[in-house]
Amino acid sequence: MKTLLTSALLVLALAWARSETTQLPFFGDVMVVDSVDCTASDHRFEEHPAGASRVEPLLGRVCRVMPVQEDTSSFLKWRLGEGKSLRPNGAYVVVVEYPDDRPRDYIVRNNGNNSRRSFYTGSAIGDAWEADIVGHHPESLRIPQSGAYELWTALTFLGEKAAERVESVKGPDGKDKPVRTDIATEGFDVVLAQYKRKHHPESAGLAVSRILLCAIPDERALWASIPFPPVPLPRRHVFWREEMSDGVIGKGDLCPGQAGLDWFEQKARAMKILGQNTFCKDLLEFGHNQHWDPGWRKDDPAHPMGHTSWMWASNGDTWDVWSRIVPMAVDQYGLDILPYYEYGGANGNFPGSLGPQKRAETLGGEPNYTHIWWSGDKLRVDVTDPDTLAEFKYILDGTILRFKSQVAKGGFVGAWLRPRPAQMAVGFSDATRRRFADEANGGRPVSRDDLKRDRALYARYIDWWGQKRAAFCNAIRDYLEKNGVQNAEVVLDNDSSEVGHGLKGRGGMVTDDPDTWRSILPGKDVVDVRDPTIVSQHLFLRALEEPSSTWGKWEWQHACPGADPAHYANLRNVWLALPFHNLFTVSDPDCFQAFRNANGTETIIRHYGLNEGMVKDAAGKPLIGYAIADFERAGRACMLSEIEAMANGDPVNLGYLMGSNFTRGFPGPVREFNVNFLALPALPSKVVPDACGDPDVVVREIDCTRWGRGRYFAIVHRGWTEKRNVAVRLPGVSSVTVLESGRTARLRDSTLPMATLQPWRLISLKAD
Repeated sequence: MKTLLTSALLVLALAWARSETTQLPFFGDVMVVDSVDCTASDHRFEEHPAGASRVEPLLGRVCRVMPVQEDTSSFLKWRLGEGKSLRPNGAYVVVVEYPDDRPRDYIVRNNGNNSRRSFYTGSAIGDAWEADIVGHHPESLRIPQSGAYELWTALTFLGEKAAERVESVKGPDGKDKPVRTDIATEGFDVVLAQYKRKHHPESAGLAVSRILLCAIPDERALWASIPFPPVPLPRRHVFWREEMSDGVIGKGDLCPGQAGLDWFEQKARAMKILGQNTFCKDLLEFGHNQHWDPGWRKDDPAHPMGHTSWMWASNGDTWDVWSRIVPMAVDQYGLDILPYYEYGGANGNFPGSLGPQKRAETLGGEPNYTHIWWSGDKLRVDVTDPDTLAEFKYILDGTILRFKSQVAKGGFVGAWLRPRPAQMAVGFSDATRRRFADEANGGRPVSRDDLKRDRALYARYIDWWGQKRAAFCNAIRDYLEKNGVQNAEVVLDNDSSEVGHGLKGRGGMVTDDPDTWRSILPGKDVVDVRDPTIVSQHLFLRALEEPSSTWGKWEWQHACPGADPAHYANLRNVWLALPFHNLFTVSDPDCFQAFRNANGTETIIRHYGLNEGMVKDAAGKPLIGYAIADFERAGRACMLSEIEAMANGDPVNLGYLMGSNFTRGFPGPVREFNVNFLALPALPSKVVPDACGDPDVVVREIDCTRWGRGRYFAIVHRGWTEKRNVAVRLPGVSSVTVLESGRTARLRDSTLPMATLQPWRLISLKAD
């Protein structure tokens, strides 16, 4: 796979030497602020283990290489921007130049903006194999490599203080006090790390030639122009949620500007550049309030939830930053908003607060469902209880509906719910069983023993509970619409894990090179991703539909019930999300079909493995602070799964569950996909038969003629290499508008010729 960056790299080599304006792919003209020759030992260079890296020639130039260590994680670290008068809140790009020659895993810790966006090349796996805390589902694919030096380029809005604590000073009490690095004067550290050999068994080790810090002179010039479909056609949405992120907005922390608003405005700025349209923030994390005012009705004591302690507020100056985020996102940046809720009931000491009451009860009579005490065993609701809907409506009042101006502008999409373990568990209390008896068992009482003994009765009970949960989501949609949220949408993500699901009955490494991996992992399970039974037996769908496994006294199967997409098939604008990550999760068309709702479409949510606490020395001591990593494939392959999803299904909402501050290392193909994805109406499509002789090219048609809006087409190239002279047949079409560029293309005999078609490419067209 040849690179388009060769000439740019030559220009960069000269620019780095002269410290002048240069051009970066995607970012265009940038100012080189600082550069690191990674073969030298300046810029406060540090490595672990000391002396373990070496400088050697790779692909015609010298490069620093850190071999994977057997008994410890390893890292390379440099200081960027020291003494360079950096601008907190300014727009920068961090550039890593690396050889794309062998499989390598790069954990990137960018302390300038608290990002852990990481990447992996070739047949590497990224996520840790047999991780210490949570097991991932690594997948090794023989992604073509260029055999040249490539660029990882990450958009970086700088904080005021660096994310890591690097120094200690004596406080008034004589004790050491940690102090954060001041970015404006002292710069910030960039760390490249990797796990020990057990967790990265395939990697050839870190290899890096140069690191660059560039300033973006005209940020708005990079804003994407998105050709949204015209009214009344519905829009698609691209959004993300960050988990370990917004703890950096307090005084003296990374980004406290405007009492935390700067941090969230940076998200909006990134969205405009990356071509994303829907702002998301977690408003409940593990059930706890995240920066919104629960006392907005405290002047109305007659209201059932007027008590000020019905839900605890966040602490510090940022306790109600949400009230400032909403107008910023909608009025200033023209974005719409999809709030995110890990709802398990209000967390307060008011007698009416549902969370501490834990009305959902286990089947076995134990007080807790799981050993995860900070989740559903701290806050829990019974989704079949009418009080639960009443309380959540009040939360919607306080987080969406009170912003009447933005609601009237169409600034809110709806609500995204993702209950964590046991927060919305299948409940078996006396009251819940009475509801089941009245609604689904002919009035006949049901005991816990009955449900344990009668498997058919138990199956009906689980099915009834699933119907009640779907009805709960549908009622939320109705409530939002009746109160002004136009075409309100509700997304329920049933997958409470970070890592997502694997394949039913198939554990181990998933790969297209099983012989190699059997030699790397002797005695371990290896799954050939090309095995046709993965699709024919719907192994991913079956894994999603199964409840969590359990053990001992715990009831994980009720804390994390299986996906039940059939209960959402007839609901409009309510989706049970299809979680995805690697290629094997998006390869089965029937899986997408199963998750279609009454709109005829799907919502898909990308789950990134958290890789928590894995960068450790031989004694188990953390090496680079709190370490997590959100891995993506290198180059255009970073969009492999999204492209495959477009080929096999009809996703109209695309979400990302991130562990840390969102950025992308390969923004070109990301924005290219987003713009083309959002240019299409959020309507079902059909595959155009025999549209292309190349089996890697799938063409989908969206017929909008009943709205008087013609026909749209999506050309989806899921091939792994560039194709030349590809012809696509669009029946009955003489010309099309290429929506990304706005240009018109003429067809001859309904055939559109394309001189080149890049790998993992989506092209959206409208028939003229």
